[in-house]
Amino acid sequence: MARENAPGTSRGWQTGFGALDWDADERAYASLLDALTRDRVETEAIEREMQASARRSLADLSEAQARFAQAELAEARQELGGFRAALDDLHNRGGATGDNEVAYDSSRPDQNNAADILIQYLVRPGYAEVRTEEPAPSQYVYHVRADWPRLFELAEATGHPLAHRRG
Repeated sequence: MARENAPGTSRGWQTGFGALDWDADERAYASLLDALTRDRVETEAIEREMQASARRSLADLSEAQARFAQAELAEARQELGGFRAALDDLHNRGGATGDNEVAYDSSRPDQNNAADILIQYLVRPGYAEVRTEEPAPSQYVYHVRADWPRLFELAEATGHPLAHRRG
């Protein structure tokens, strides 16, 4: 779920994306991935706090959250190329406005990987929806639809709008 206040801003932990030497186009994807990761991590932190026992100190929770955030950010950095390819594919195959569902077949490794990335970074924080079909046992087709206006707004809020913005 996205936050109302200050999208794309850091809330107490260093992002590190800005320190890397990327061209403007790559920086747009990196900044968006960073913001999506932070949004998801913050949502998960709230859920963890609600489930934490009263015996666990606030300091312990904060320390665990900081470690979790750094681990998630490090993972996201490793997936920048896959994220960019998956996001571009979703946009390109989503129709003239990019609003249609796009199918990803789990039996195709490239599509399964793209679906995993889109679910992790777009669906989990609420910037896309997924519908799943099982045409055969253990074979899944994921139908993903992005909320492009929200994604474009988030990218712009980071100071690095996506080049393929439409409308």
